[in-house]
Amino acid sequence: MDPFAHLAEAYEAWYETPLGAYVIAEEEKALRALLPPGESLLEVGAGTGYWLRRLAYPVRVALEPSEAMRKVGLRKTPQAVWVAGRGEDLPFDAERFDLVLLFTTLEFVGDVERVLAEARRVLKPGGALLLGILEALSPWAALYRRLGEKGVAPWKEARFLAREDLKALLGPPEVEKEAVFLAPEAQPPYPEADEAGRRAGNRPALYLGRWR
Repeated sequence: MDPFAHLAEAYEAWYETPLGAYVIAEEEKALRALLPPGESLLEVGAGTGYWLRRLAYPVRVALEPSEAMRKVGLRKTPQAVWVAGRGEDLPFDAERFDLVLLFTTLEFVGDVERVLAEARRVLKPGGALLLGILEALSPWAALYRRLGEKGVAPWKEARFLAREDLKALLGPPEVEKEAVFLAPEAQPPYPEADEAGRRAGNRPALYLGRWR
């Protein structure tokens, strides 16, 4: 069953709300800080292609298992090559891409270790694996976990990881970033709320790490 089947058309709508716009801008800032140079990018779990529209690699390939998300992605992000498939079994030759990106994708895969092994398999020598996760110990993951308990899609299918889990599987990253320390119920001004969340010791909503 596709947990995104009824969400695809409105998937990016939250980014247009005041809070959503602040959050996605902070996440983009962190993501861009970790982008390496290169010619070819594969995004595993590309969704509707939001990031692929913004990351100007000459070759952009979107792997997405959800037919509904691919349909929207093909319309919104025609500059990417869209491929149906799952992260556990990438339909690509070894050593093909300079960068493999998984941005809040590991939460929805069946076998995290298999997905990571496949991502590394298709990287060129010296290529970069860039992972973004919804930090399991953050207030945002607590909200999504609660929604999942209530049967709300797609969170009822989600499994959350902490940075420690990634480091246990892959070793320390060469560089890492964090973004979004405010709580999901935060009120504007959001920069002040974000700084307050940082001072309070909140885990960030997003953790990003880059491995070679």
